[in-house]
Amino acid sequence: MSAVQLPGVPGRPFSDGEGARMGLVRMTLPVPRALARLVPGVGRPVLGAALSWTVLPRWVALRPPTTAHRLAVTEELVSLYRQSSDPDRLCRALALRASALVLAGRNAEACAALDTAHAVPGARPSVAQSAYAHHVRAQALMGLGRYEEALEAVREAVEAYRRAPAPARRDRVLGNLPGALRTHGLVLARLGRTAESVTVYEECAALLRPMSLRESAHVQLVRPRVFVELVGGLRALGRYEEALAVGPEAREAAYDSMGWFMPEIILTLRVSLLTDLAACESATGRRTRARDTAEEAVAQAHRLTERHPASGEWPLTVALEGLATVLDELKAHEDELTALRELVDLHARHHDDASLAETLDDIARCLGQTGDHRAAMTESERAVTVARRAAERDPARHEPLLARLLANLSIRQQDDGNMESAVPSAREAVALTRRLAEADWATHQPDTARRLRVLGQALRRTGAYAEAVACYEEAEAALRELLTDGGDHTAELALTHARLATTHRAAAYAGLDAGRTAEAVEALRSFLALTWRSDAPDVHARCVTTFHEIRAEFGSDVTRAWERATGQPYPTFVYRRVRGRGSKPAAR
Repeated sequence: MSAVQLPGVPGRPFSDGEGARMGLVRMTLPVPRALARLVPGVGRPVLGAALSWTVLPRWVALRPPTTAHRLAVTEELVSLYRQSSDPDRLCRALALRASALVLAGRNAEACAALDTAHAVPGARPSVAQSAYAHHVRAQALMGLGRYEEALEAVREAVEAYRRAPAPARRDRVLGNLPGALRTHGLVLARLGRTAESVTVYEECAALLRPMSLRESAHVQLVRPRVFVELVGGLRALGRYEEALAVGPEAREAAYDSMGWFMPEIILTLRVSLLTDLAACESATGRRTRARDTAEEAVAQAHRLTERHPASGEWPLTVALEGLATVLDELKAHEDELTALRELVDLHARHHDDASLAETLDDIARCLGQTGDHRAAMTESERAVTVARRAAERDPARHEPLLARLLANLSIRQQDDGNMESAVPSAREAVALTRRLAEADWATHQPDTARRLRVLGQALRRTGAYAEAVACYEEAEAALRELLTDGGDHTAELALTHARLATTHRAAAYAGLDAGRTAEAVEALRSFLALTWRSDAPDVHARCVTTFHEIRAEFGSDVTRAWERATGQPYPTFVYRRVRGRGSKPAAR
């Protein structure tokens, strides 16, 4: 296997693959240590070779040593070669020390060790050793979040591996081109350059496929990671069929014997792979198969948590989220609720208030779809309470979440008929979103329009028609401004017009039923004006129907009131074509 321990699945910390400690060699270390003290000229090279063996085992079946062991051994190795006059071995020892520091999360120290290695006087590292150093630097820079610098370092590593001759035996464990390509793809993914990342992963996969069993011995961890991450990249690009085509190879790589030696790493990869495959199957209409795959991902995640509770909960969270999504698409709401409630327990245990609030909101949505509006409202209230707690700790990060969940709470309160609470919830959502839009207009102004619609709907249901109309018209103005700036908000504008038309109709009937004919006429005039600025056929049809029904029901009272207010006869309508986009009523 490669000596370079690469970063784990995206979103995970580096993994050291807890394992055996090369017991036989370690048991005999006192002998070369004593020899190094007594006969330095002979003993130091022997001790150096023994220490290097325990850090970089050459037997395929051996699991890598623990991080603590790597740190101890590489520190001893560096100290040993500082006492010698062999700059090449000191340079190599410093690179190994940097790799151990990366695994320990001490990335700044790793960079410093590599700088020291680069500055060792008289050192002439091999091409393979230089490539290894660049590769380790890339990993350290990734750990520091310096992705652009990491990209430059890993490109140097890739180019060095490409031009390197067949490595000497002692250099074969110092990484390889597939390993460097895998890190290259991972860095590109972290930078959001997914298409480029997939291209690199595909190149790496092409190198791995024809490898013999002997050649594969040095890429045992690289192979499953590359195929699993390639599937994830293809899914992110929406290339679902291609991801599914790679699926069998990825499964074969993730289900080989490595799972026995490194379950913490391999089971995590399986969960990631199965979750991505389930999403691709669902996106291509294979929803029954998607459910089976998502349930398999959860089963693998449970297996991981049983063996490694601390590190297994993150993959379990990913698997449960994927399963809940698939179950929602299948409308299997009872089973979805089971998955979501397990997620709630996970987030609560880790005090992850933002994720807990989101999951509680998902439970509320799911309950609403089953028709249990009272329970949905209760869960939504819990979600808002938790989101408030998160927003109090970190307003910049979590206030957008709070605003969204307040709007959702208002909708569920409306569904339950709790209008007294629905209006205040919606008002708070609008006020919070307006404040967010002041700081970031492009991001939050569309949300302002959406929350104004929620408030408008709540106000209409309480009979506050004038306020409701004001909300919808403000939402309309915001969306038109966004359209002017090139945003694609046509569908939202049409929805706003439809809600506004419903409100005008309700206001007109409410005024007539209460004997306030002048108010009814004003609502009808606003309704007619809406038809002239909207291209939505349903708005036009509703306008025609409303005018016809009101005239038939209320007769001369409404027509005379209309004529007094407008100086025009009460409208009748015919339809005419408007630039091929539908019809508008022409009043006459």
